[in-house]
Amino acid sequence: MTTHPAPNSPASRFSLGRLFLFGLPALPGAALLFPLSAYLPPYYSAVTGLGLGTIGLIFMVMRFWDIAIDPVIGIMSDRTRSRFGRRRPWIAASVPVLGIGVWALFFPPQGVGAVWLAASLMVAFIGFTLLTITHYAWAADLSEDPHERSKLQGAIVIVGLVGTLVAMLLPAIFEVGAADPMKARVESMGLAALILLLPCVGLALWLTPDPTAVRSPTSQQTDLSSVRRALANGPFRWILAADFVQGIAGGLLLSTFIFFSARFLELPDRAGLLLLLFFVSGVAFVPLWLIVAKRLGKVRTTALASLATLPAIALYILIPKGDLAWAALVQIAFGSTLGVWIFLTRSIVADLVDTDGGDTRPTGVYFALTTLTTKLGQAMAVGIGYVALDKLGVDPAMGTGNPSIIAAFTLIPPTLGHLFMILAMWRIGKGQSEIQELSRLD
Repeated sequence: MTTHPAPNSPASRFSLGRLFLFGLPALPGAALLFPLSAYLPPYYSAVTGLGLGTIGLIFMVMRFWDIAIDPVIGIMSDRTRSRFGRRRPWIAASVPVLGIGVWALFFPPQGVGAVWLAASLMVAFIGFTLLTITHYAWAADLSEDPHERSKLQGAIVIVGLVGTLVAMLLPAIFEVGAADPMKARVESMGLAALILLLPCVGLALWLTPDPTAVRSPTSQQTDLSSVRRALANGPFRWILAADFVQGIAGGLLLSTFIFFSARFLELPDRAGLLLLLFFVSGVAFVPLWLIVAKRLGKVRTTALASLATLPAIALYILIPKGDLAWAALVQIAFGSTLGVWIFLTRSIVADLVDTDGGDTRPTGVYFALTTLTTKLGQAMAVGIGYVALDKLGVDPAMGTGNPSIIAAFTLIPPTLGHLFMILAMWRIGKGQSEIQELSRLD
């Protein structure tokens, strides 16, 4: 077992202020994810004249590019040895790369085509991966105390959800009275990301310690054997499988929710508000789930949260058509567990790194693989889900499509995703006494 640091050591206890500062890089990063799926595709259709099918294909192919570079960056950050630490140089490098990608994506010149879109996405995804993979790995490096790890991962999730809320609110503000509302939405989100990027990353790098900067270098560097060893870890494989299934479920839920709100709930002009409530609820309930996790442990709490989500999903069937109040209440209940499987499973992954039998601490590899499976599920959700809905006669432009079919595509995937998460947590908790001990938060 790993020896925990002294309770009052800098690497062991983080105040709320330090947690917030550490989580700041997630703010501009998360603010980019929502417009990537909701606003940029139709905007580029108007700017370039490309069909939505072509644009969708470009986005999906570039998402697979994003997936491919995840383990590469994870391995490279694990191999880094510098007086600034393993993660800090990579997080710093993400700023100019992501800045160029955001500028190119959100402020395209007139007359650009498919090549510009593909190249911009490629650069932006490199910068985004540099930032997110190393940020999650840095959180795992900062403390060996299980509860502190949960708090650090929770800080990333909470700040990230705030970034998502910022991205959802800006279009509603800047589109009012704009000559070109679509352009105003996109440029407002791009400008906000550019303004936030440097100060958010800079403050975190400046004010958060990196214990790997003072540790003695190991004799053996992280390499592909670390990937093989991670994939041989039984509990980690269950985490990867659950993340993949949840990636598909979440991708289908978000990509079909606007259709679901319009056709099934009969609230066509309230989809944005309902999504906002979903994410606000996810932020608000994270501290409560941290308290539960401190009592029950991470594995049990993750399973409990997924179990609690199932009746919330089922309640959508009972919402009276056009009833915003009931829809809002159900949305809050559904969103209350949003952050749990993200930050607690990441905290469990950090604990699993301690059970790795290698000579190094390949945190970047573990988090790169975890992020990879989530992204793979999301990429497949866009490709498979939209094709299937098209074949079943769903046409958003015409407002057509069977409401029951749309409801099935929206509600069944998250139901199956949470059922699989319960199974994964049960399997992890059943036979792994070491991870159970690591996941205790008392």
